[in-house]
Amino acid sequence: MLKKIFLSLITLGFLCCLGVVAGLYWLVVLHPGPEVEIGNIQKILGKESHVFYSDGTTKLGVFFDTNHRQYVAYNKIPSDFVNALVAAEDSKFFAHFGFDPVGITRAAIKNFQAGRVVQGGSTLTQQTAKNLFKRQGRSIEAKLKELLYALRLEYRYPKEKIFEFYANQFYVSGNGHGLGVAARYYFNKNPQNLTLIECAFIAGSVKKPNAYNPFIKKTDERTKVAIEEGKIRANYVLRNMYELEMIGLGRYREELQKEIVFNKGEVGYSLDYAMEMVKDAVSAPEVLEALDIHGISNIATSGIRVITTVEKKVQQYALEKLRHELSRIDIRLRGYKRDEVQKELRALNYKGDRLLRKGAFLFGVVDKIEYDKKKVNIKISLGRKHGEGTID
Repeated sequence: MLKKIFLSLITLGFLCCLGVVAGLYWLVVLHPGPEVEIGNIQKILGKESHVFYSDGTTKLGVFFDTNHRQYVAYNKIPSDFVNALVAAEDSKFFAHFGFDPVGITRAAIKNFQAGRVVQGGSTLTQQTAKNLFKRQGRSIEAKLKELLYALRLEYRYPKEKIFEFYANQFYVSGNGHGLGVAARYYFNKNPQNLTLIECAFIAGSVKKPNAYNPFIKKTDERTKVAIEEGKIRANYVLRNMYELEMIGLGRYREELQKEIVFNKGEVGYSLDYAMEMVKDAVSAPEVLEALDIHGISNIATSGIRVITTVEKKVQQYALEKLRHELSRIDIRLRGYKRDEVQKELRALNYKGDRLLRKGAFLFGVVDKIEYDKKKVNIKISLGRKHGEGTID
């Protein structure tokens, strides 16, 4: 009798397992749903439509829906960042099939011992699924749904594509998302030019970006703390990379000695008034009707190229003349009171153009004035970056 019960339980267990496998095959392979199709994911990632000057190659601005990204394809992502993110978040990413049973078990034990959630067991694929498809809550049902989407992603896409999805949707600051924005925001660089320590910082910050962001702190003390904690987090990522043999001992020790040099870059575009005019133009009924004929209901996420009639050279020339004349008229109208003007200049966030070129608008300090018969030469110091100049 006991033997029959035992065999029945084994058979029932086998049938249950078979049913689960069949159900997963149905949900993952045969009917994964439209959510995981590439077109839908591109919409979720906020595919952008770039706006160009009249030359069709120089960017004037960008239309984006809710979140701004500067999409970076996998082959443009530096290998140091790939290794850093894997080391920080999911060391077995390129080996598992969507979830890591060992990692989940280890996290569950740690959380049970601590009596609260202190460690997560989610893989990069699960995090990608959660962020793409917006997991609601932390219930078992929500977790299982997230796992299902992770399995669908793993079946449908190669690891490199899943990594690309994640690298373009993690939160940075404001409405900025992804590696492209992070590289420009924190270091004023393209992703391809990031150093190892910079890659380690960005990879280490994806879970708690606001904690390590020095640009949003209200006091110098909090800014200092954010930089120190960011360095600690980056060192943690570097240690993981060394232990996983992604970098050698020499490079590991070298990077530990480096400071993280932040250089906030612009992630938007300065000609907002021109973009406002473009927005008005593409909102015209005849334009909307033409777009609708081609199946475009949202210009921001359509990925189309918008080429304006704005000529960059004319725009720059007009801006240079405007700034020159406003400065001249300011002096003519109210005179020059040195202390008052210096106080105003010190309060400006704008410190002059970055590039030294004809027509550039620069701030300088008068070093000395030389008189040579009828000529007067004014020697100007333009700072350490631009050196010295002469006004004849």
